[in-house]
Amino acid sequence: MADKRVTIYDVAKEAGVAPSTVSRAFSRPGRVSAATHAKVMEAAKALGYRTSAPPAQERGHRHHRLGIEVPDLTNPYFAELVSGMQEAAQEQDFLLLLLDTVEDEARERSSLESAVDVVDGIVLSGTRQSDATLNHLSKRIPVVVLNRRVAGLDSVTPDFEHGMGQAMTHLAENGLRTVTYVAGPVNSWSDGERWRAARVAARQHGLQIQRHGPFAPTTAGGEQAFEELRDSLPHAVICYNDLVAFGLLISALRAGISVPGELSVMGHDDIQLSRLVGGGLTTVVSPKRAQGRAAVERLVRRIENPSAHRTPVEGSLPVRLVPRGTTGPREVP
Repeated sequence: MADKRVTIYDVAKEAGVAPSTVSRAFSRPGRVSAATHAKVMEAAKALGYRTSAPPAQERGHRHHRLGIEVPDLTNPYFAELVSGMQEAAQEQDFLLLLLDTVEDEARERSSLESAVDVVDGIVLSGTRQSDATLNHLSKRIPVVVLNRRVAGLDSVTPDFEHGMGQAMTHLAENGLRTVTYVAGPVNSWSDGERWRAARVAARQHGLQIQRHGPFAPTTAGGEQAFEELRDSLPHAVICYNDLVAFGLLISALRAGISVPGELSVMGHDDIQLSRLVGGGLTTVVSPKRAQGRAAVERLVRRIENPSAHRTPVEGSLPVRLVPRGTTGPREVP
């Protein structure tokens, strides 16, 4: 009798192919070359791997597609995130089905409901759904969550504490004493975590900090934030993302505010435009491609062998501050 501890991961390693290729060799042999099929069968025989039914029958029909939810594909942050997912998916022989939910919770719910029957798993990169809703979804299909932690689900998040710690150290070293955190969407988990980390780091450096918002995570949101703050500007602002920072920065410059002489401006994400605006935007860099790759790799592992990964995995990726021209010593009293 075959050793039941042998899995398709073992076969994949022995054959030098992806686990998804092993799955197809058994369930849909017409989708792999004759040489690859022979290599997989030889590896399975050597390891004593047997299956009484094709994997597709064991787990239901396989689509070899992954659903990818993003709240706003026009935001360059998500475009780069998806690029990392695409790289990993291609290596694992999966296609991506993109679900752009345009920051609309109702549209997100209907998109996820429609996707469940046509994909093998879903990555949620900016979901606004409740924890209960996401746990219910995970009982129907494998799920990995990005930029958020949900009890019982796999997740990949940036290290917000480390990023905000570097940000506050940078501001304090430049002699800045008052900071405003310009908040993002109401239901954003990452916004709440950034604000929490900002408060802790500010206290450690003796900085006065307040929160202002919420605002849309767009340049228009940043413009609105500046209009509300312009009569009582702090020494520095840390914005929810780079788009908000761009909107606030451009509005400040148009109003004749010296940056960073009168106001230091900082964002999050380090999208490509951050190198081009205002002498370069100081920003907290998230490892976007690495996050995307990690999410897809984790999701495929759960799809291919769910019984071997019962315990949810929470991963935190490092971030770092990149100081540029929009932060520096204050030049006015």
